[in-house]
Amino acid sequence: MAKKEKVIKIRKGRIQDWTEAILWAFVVAMIIRNYTFQNFKIPSSSMERTLLVGDFLVANKMKYFFTDPKRGDIVTFRNPDDPLEPEPRDRFVRIIAPIYWNKDRHNFTWHEKKNVVKRVIGMPGDTLEIRNKIVYINGERFIHGAEQFVDQRIFPRELIQCVWNGVPMGSRDNIGPVVVPEYHYFVLGDNRDMSLDSRFWGFLSRADITGTPAMIFLSRAETGQIRWNRMFTLIK
Repeated sequence: MAKKEKVIKIRKGRIQDWTEAILWAFVVAMIIRNYTFQNFKIPSSSMERTLLVGDFLVANKMKYFFTDPKRGDIVTFRNPDDPLEPEPRDRFVRIIAPIYWNKDRHNFTWHEKKNVVKRVIGMPGDTLEIRNKIVYINGERFIHGAEQFVDQRIFPRELIQCVWNGVPMGSRDNIGPVVVPEYHYFVLGDNRDMSLDSRFWGFLSRADITGTPAMIFLSRAETGQIRWNRMFTLIK
């Protein structure tokens, strides 16, 4: 009996060791993912020519722990249009966000808002207006130099495309003037005519900014061809 008890204790010890190792690895992975660096892929053309579809980025999530974004910074942030929790909500049980239990499929699901990349244009307190595609900040024309326009059409303010919290704000090319609230930013894609950004969903909360893309570590065209000239390039 003594020997059997000894064997049982050893087995329990090994199971405990494996459990602790897995939990520790999970905690470390969560810390790295949430507070240091994160990899993700550019899925759309909204930041062309700066970032291309198929660029794989390393995002620095530590930078804005110590400082605030500046005008012209490229930032990553949680998409305000994404649902906070998985839908339909009644099919999921929250364990520890972002981990949920799918009652239909009987498995764990990781759910969080997708990271989006745009450029900071309007700072807290700025009066911002867009007139015929051109941005004006505090009454002065603002050109960053990275923006591009691929659609020659100009949509008038009366052609309502942009609605914030149920309030019509104007069109893609004519919006404002609006005052950027405290702790918020106005962000735009560099590919202005092809970007869903602050013009469509409003101001970006400082709390939703997760970091800044630091480097392209891989770039693959839709054909599968590697863009060797873009690999390991710093993002500005």
